[in-house]
Amino acid sequence: MCFSFIFERIFVTLHPNVHIHIINVRARDCKKYIPGLQRMHHDVREKAMPSLLKQLPLLLLLICSTVRIASQPSAKDSLSAGTYKLAPDSSNFVTASLLIAEPRGAFLSVFGHVSLRMECPTHDLDMVFTLENDPTADPFTVGATGKADSRFVAIPTQTLIKDCKEQRRGLMQYRLNLTHHEKQELWRLLDEDMMKGSHGHFNFQTNSCLTSTILNMKQCLIGEFFEWGPLEYPRTLNDGDFLRYSLRNAPWTEFLGVTFSGTAYRQYSREEERMAPQTIIPMLRKARFVNAADTTTRPVISDEGTMLVKGKKEKPSALTPTVVFGALFLLTLMITLGERKLRWQRLAHGFDLLLFGFQTLVALVLVYVIVSSEVFISRWNWYLVAFFPVPLLILLTIQRKAIEPKCWLAYSAILLLFILATPFLGELDLPHQLITASLLVRSFNRYSVTRDNK
Repeated sequence: MCFSFIFERIFVTLHPNVHIHIINVRARDCKKYIPGLQRMHHDVREKAMPSLLKQLPLLLLLICSTVRIASQPSAKDSLSAGTYKLAPDSSNFVTASLLIAEPRGAFLSVFGHVSLRMECPTHDLDMVFTLENDPTADPFTVGATGKADSRFVAIPTQTLIKDCKEQRRGLMQYRLNLTHHEKQELWRLLDEDMMKGSHGHFNFQTNSCLTSTILNMKQCLIGEFFEWGPLEYPRTLNDGDFLRYSLRNAPWTEFLGVTFSGTAYRQYSREEERMAPQTIIPMLRKARFVNAADTTTRPVISDEGTMLVKGKKEKPSALTPTVVFGALFLLTLMITLGERKLRWQRLAHGFDLLLFGFQTLVALVLVYVIVSSEVFISRWNWYLVAFFPVPLLILLTIQRKAIEPKCWLAYSAILLLFILATPFLGELDLPHQLITASLLVRSFNRYSVTRDNK
């Protein structure tokens, strides 16, 4: 069976408007049919390219499998594969591995990244499959609202390794302990996922690189099922606490995540939804593939892992949310003292407009997230109590009226009760407490000033 005949047959069934990420396949006879197949940068999305490109990894795998079944690899094949040695039972004809990229400080990289590496070393096929969000979507759409489209993409493994080296981002590989037929099935599933195009909205919790990888790994099993190990930390954490744990090295992203999730984010989700790429390997080491017939088991991970790229630890910023909002609180105290002792009334009034205007903006964003987000799905957010724009409404509607002092006093009491109740809500968070304390100081000062003026 020759490559030219196969490609001539496939070209009859091409479909337009297909979106791909990268396909890079080394095959001698492919090049004369598809001149541009050699290499494309993985951030370029080509539209209206033939679906043949998306099927090439599976197509060539099936061709390789057919050739392997018909005969042993020739001397030329062995030579092209370098020092690679094929096992007598062909169990390593196709290999499947997890690739884990370490977390980075960028908003969309703070959880790390997981992908599947599929190799057919005998025929020089080496691709990485993963689920990615729409690269044109802004971080807020991806992280807070969960409305960015996602799709499966394939890139050459060496391209991923090169990118990680340029970013100084660590990359580890862990071999999956799948059977020969399960690895073939996994490759077929990944190819089908690419053919589907859109894969729903990207969601860090329910539809991410991690959840899609685990799902494909479960679906490729033949006569077996996947079983997690015993519950251990951090899998025992609820959603909110696990979010904090996963973002502990990214203070600003943790602050935003806690702000959007709120104090009511205490649910327990599915196993895969309460995991992150940086925590998945210890859990997979204790997971097992279980034979459905005789209940015998074998480990999911078959090795200790191989470092493909050594990462460089990022230096954390000194301007953490605690530092910034601590400075805001000190500034609030200074302006309040200046207003009382040094007659800084005009400066204090301008500061109030800025502070309460920012509070109103945050409240509007929180309401939008609560109503429309697919990540933090319609869960009540207790931070709306602190950020509800009461002060700005008072300044704009009932300023200098008799009821004004009572409104400031009532709002100050609500903020004080919120600060005292926060530890009992399970979310003792110093940055948010400092913001609330700043609002409390200025609100109570407004009460004091308006009462004295009356």
